[in-house]
Amino acid sequence: MTSEQNEPLDPGSESGPEPTENDESTEFAQMLAQEGENPPTEPQAGQKVTGTIIQIGEIDAFVDCGLRTELPLAVSELRDEEGNLQYEVGQVVTAHIQKSGDDFKLTMATSMKAAGLEALQHAQESGTPVEGKVQSTNKGGFAVDLGGMRGFCPFSQIDLHRVEDPAVFVNRKLNFKILELSPDGRNIVLSRRALLEAERQAKGAETRTSLSLGDALEGTVTRLVPFGAFVDIGGVEGLVHISQISHQRVGNPADVLREGQQVRVQVMEIQNLGQGRSERISLSIKALADDPWPTSAENLVPGTDVSGKVTRLVDFGVFVELMAGVEGLVHISELANRRIIHPREVLNEGEDITVRIVDVDLARRRISLSLRQAADYDGD
Repeated sequence: MTSEQNEPLDPGSESGPEPTENDESTEFAQMLAQEGENPPTEPQAGQKVTGTIIQIGEIDAFVDCGLRTELPLAVSELRDEEGNLQYEVGQVVTAHIQKSGDDFKLTMATSMKAAGLEALQHAQESGTPVEGKVQSTNKGGFAVDLGGMRGFCPFSQIDLHRVEDPAVFVNRKLNFKILELSPDGRNIVLSRRALLEAERQAKGAETRTSLSLGDALEGTVTRLVPFGAFVDIGGVEGLVHISQISHQRVGNPADVLREGQQVRVQVMEIQNLGQGRSERISLSIKALADDPWPTSAENLVPGTDVSGKVTRLVDFGVFVELMAGVEGLVHISELANRRIIHPREVLNEGEDITVRIVDVDLARRRISLSLRQAADYDGD
């Protein structure tokens, strides 16, 4: 047996060889690389951040937002109107970053009370929204309470579209962007529309990246016009033509829709997507609704009399609604036993009449009717 075999083992050798200097350098380099994968970012004025309260002092609380340093937030913004502290260490808050001289701090758009003129100036510089309570309407706009300071929001700046009843905004707490602020704080012009437009643009950009023909989407009716309804489908507006609102004939979109109504639509046509005023998106409510025509029309038997309502007078005849979503045509030659120049000589829109079914063409979706052949016809 050699001397090497008789040499006692080092107790620490069972766990493997001692780390070398090169191993330690490699491990340290890996730690640095991992730390550099998600380096803390610098704060940006106006940025909206979410963070955890790590300390609450007498004047300021400090919030960890994942930045290079924790940012102060006035404790007054964490209290309710009675002065009671509503937050504690460990809770998550959402706020906006403001620049104060060379430093940064946080402010919550939902609590500008007692922040004063300086806070409003910082909010204007950084574009941070401020919360205000709409107190009343006056000539041209709304009086808004900004936590003790008075602001003014023109009617045109309260919403994305024209407001029919300004009173609906009174006593509501809303976020505003400061458009103008005089040095003494006596003239403060606000806009809610600017915030809504920014939000809408962000949503619209996201919607446009995935919008495709045939998509079935939830939307909100934003405007009613004589020829149809404009619908917001996520920051993007499309038009539902009056002919695409329902399987039934619609004379006025306001008869069946209202602004603010939630509707389900299908994308029928897309033109110049993302190209401003030339963008065109055609939508249909009718395409996703059950079509009553096939099942209803096949029950109509030629030679029988049915009741209906006159919906339209045209030069060549009269359209009659026989049931929901099903119309037939009485040709002008079938309106009377005498020659007439125009259907108005015999009938009026909205009039209830009895007609005879002459022919039903399911493939072409056409129903031919006759007034003069009906059993109870008593005309000349």
